[in-house]
Amino acid sequence: MRTHLYTAITCAALSTGAVTVQADDSLNVYGFVNIGAYYLDEEDITIESYEADDARFFERDTMMGLQVSKRISDATSATVQMTARGEEDFAVKTSLAFVSHAINDSTDFRFGRLRIPFFYYSEFLDVGYAYNWVRPSWDVYGIPFADYDGADLVKRFSFDTFDGQLQLNYGRRDKPITLFGAQYESELNNFAGITLNLYKGNFGFRAGAQQTEMNLDSEADMATLGAILQGQDPQVALGELAASGARRIDVAQTAAAVFTAGSSKSTQEAFNFDEKDANYYNLAVNWDNGNWSAMAETAIIEFESGLYVDNVAWLASVAKRFGPATVHATYSTSRDQVDSGDVGDIQEALKLQGEDETYTLGVRYDLDEATAFKFEASHHNEMENQGEPGTSGNLYRMALQLVF
Repeated sequence: MRTHLYTAITCAALSTGAVTVQADDSLNVYGFVNIGAYYLDEEDITIESYEADDARFFERDTMMGLQVSKRISDATSATVQMTARGEEDFAVKTSLAFVSHAINDSTDFRFGRLRIPFFYYSEFLDVGYAYNWVRPSWDVYGIPFADYDGADLVKRFSFDTFDGQLQLNYGRRDKPITLFGAQYESELNNFAGITLNLYKGNFGFRAGAQQTEMNLDSEADMATLGAILQGQDPQVALGELAASGARRIDVAQTAAAVFTAGSSKSTQEAFNFDEKDANYYNLAVNWDNGNWSAMAETAIIEFESGLYVDNVAWLASVAKRFGPATVHATYSTSRDQVDSGDVGDIQEALKLQGEDETYTLGVRYDLDEATAFKFEASHHNEMENQGEPGTSGNLYRMALQLVF
């Protein structure tokens, strides 16, 4: 939410690889570092993967990234970005790896490993220096992956007093994803979308839509189903399965097989992840006059599979600058929405739905043109968690974030 020339140039370089190369064709190297610590005061609450009790350092909010770009010709360049996250024991991973070709002065074609344009801050989501928060609200930014392998076409244009950018993307993703704290093998095929960005003076607007065909390695537990068929109480059997450490979606798949036993074939078929579509829609507006700034963003996800309920989330944030300091306040909320008919009734019986809200107050202090210190406090209220009344808690975070 800052309008800062250094930030804009660096973040554009880190995300798109569209950089100016020196005459001697030397490599261009950019990087970023986020060093964070946090404290969560309630253990019976779900806020991403934050853990309660003792203050935690260098785990959830610490990461480093390095990007190297090389001009191949006047119109073509290659970019690779490597990242290492504290929560993954600083294992180095390739987060971006693509070739960019300028078709003309206003049109670029990229192919390789790219960032999925889900959000307003998607292109530089890992670059904490680029926004006021320690990290954006999980209520809205809670997608468990950020990259795909494929191609996109970016067209820049102007009309009247507006500047704009239209992006078309297509590809697939064949890598494990983490859901509810467990890892699943997954295939996201035919990943396709369109994103429109418009700018005029202090205002920015963004609208986007993405669709993919999902395949997940979840499956019903046959031993539990066999025990139920032999007369064991379903609630007891499913409770024992959950207590054994089985993955949450596998437990839900097992329960769905029990609850849909007398339902239609279409209802039974709804509760799996094989070749089921997921649709994602995003809308954001931003205003920044250099002194005050405000933004609002909403994300809507619709799942064809009944094992994952639809969700509507949004946030609103305002910030005021006082010299090198910026004070900001944010409200965010997320609400699951069950389907209609038999599928919705079974989703409620499986207790898949949830609803929460978060209030965040924070301060950012720019130590210099490339380094910021941040502190923020968030009150998280779970109105509903897995179909049951939730609880509330407070999350405190601080971070030192820089770009170079």
